[in-house]
Amino acid sequence: MALPEFSAPSCDNASSPLTAPTPLMVSGPGAALRRLPQLHDESRLALRRASLLARAVPAAGSLLVLGTLAAMFGGGALAPTFAWCVAVCCGVAAVLASHLRATSVFKDLAGSTADMRAILLYIGVAWGAGAFLALAPQPALLVWFLVLPSLAVGLMLGDLPAILAFAVPVTFFGLAAILLRTGSITAAAILLLLQAACGFWLLRNRTRAGTTHLSPGLQ
Repeated sequence: MALPEFSAPSCDNASSPLTAPTPLMVSGPGAALRRLPQLHDESRLALRRASLLARAVPAAGSLLVLGTLAAMFGGGALAPTFAWCVAVCCGVAAVLASHLRATSVFKDLAGSTADMRAILLYIGVAWGAGAFLALAPQPALLVWFLVLPSLAVGLMLGDLPAILAFAVPVTFFGLAAILLRTGSITAAAILLLLQAACGFWLLRNRTRAGTTHLSPGLQ
């Protein structure tokens, strides 16, 4: 009895599933390890943005308290002081509105952070204008009016771009007010020294906390 002959499958047959196995894309552990620094930087950046949005509200509250004291005891005229108070209150209200929007749309941290920094820039301009509108031309009073809010905002925010957005226009308007309204070069120099000392101290504490260095493109 003859046995039937079976032909082995040809190796040239490209349609055979035995000859064209689907390659498995397996990522080795090295790729995941190489991504760890990037993931760590992204996590730190997201945490820093969320922290700014959370801390901006108490910072705005401290400005509201300091602004009330300045309006009551600054010695400025009634109409300019009232206009300055309205400008500062609008900035504080914008901080609250931005915080509420970021809470409802938590995924847009980058956009909410940019909005908050822009609002702080506006508040810095408004606060610096108070050196012309809400205060009497007294050098010591002007210096404290400009240094105290910068220090309070710096301590509460902990975000260098946001701190600079507020402190730079405050210092600029403050120097202009001191020189134009009082002519005191000594008070202007004291203001610069105090602002520089506050900035150096805040930057040193931030460096110790390990929040200054991020990979390029994550700032």
